[in-house]
Amino acid sequence: MANEILLKNDTAIVWADASDYSPAAGVTYTRTAQIDLTSLATAEAREGAKVDLTATRAPSYRVRFCPELNVAPASGATIEIYFGFSNSGTAGVDNPGSLTGADAAYTGTTGDTVGDTVKQLVGPFVYVCTSDLADISLPMDIGILNPTQRYIVPVVLNSSGQALEGDAVEMYLALIPIIPEVQ
Repeated sequence: MANEILLKNDTAIVWADASDYSPAAGVTYTRTAQIDLTSLATAEAREGAKVDLTATRAPSYRVRFCPELNVAPASGATIEIYFGFSNSGTAGVDNPGSLTGADAAYTGTTGDTVGDTVKQLVGPFVYVCTSDLADISLPMDIGILNPTQRYIVPVVLNSSGQALEGDAVEMYLALIPIIPEVQ
């Protein structure tokens, strides 16, 4: 009998805000890393804390994003997600695109716009907004990521035309490991 290679999901890595995020509010993931998306204005970006995917990381990860906007955006507006990879576990070391490796506003490299600097990162993974996205959170799988290094820093670039919600209760960015399993 031939073996089958099946895929299974492992424990998610979840960037969310420690002060607001609430799995009790219907969110199914436990926060494991910090990013505060509270009131992120349109045309602004935020980076999350650097995370260790471990030396024996999964070969691929499902990217899932759940924003909440303050005001309904135009249908088809987007929020873009990017990732920077590093060989160092130290927050500010060996990061592309001037990433700090800490939860902070992301302004890119000196003299360049954020839109130019994110081109040094992997992405975009695009969340496409619908016009009913005000005051509700709608999670969506937005791609598959194949990590190139052990450490990772996410960047969220709000291009929706509206600010994100004034609290981050339901907002998160998750990487769900996809593990091949021989049976």
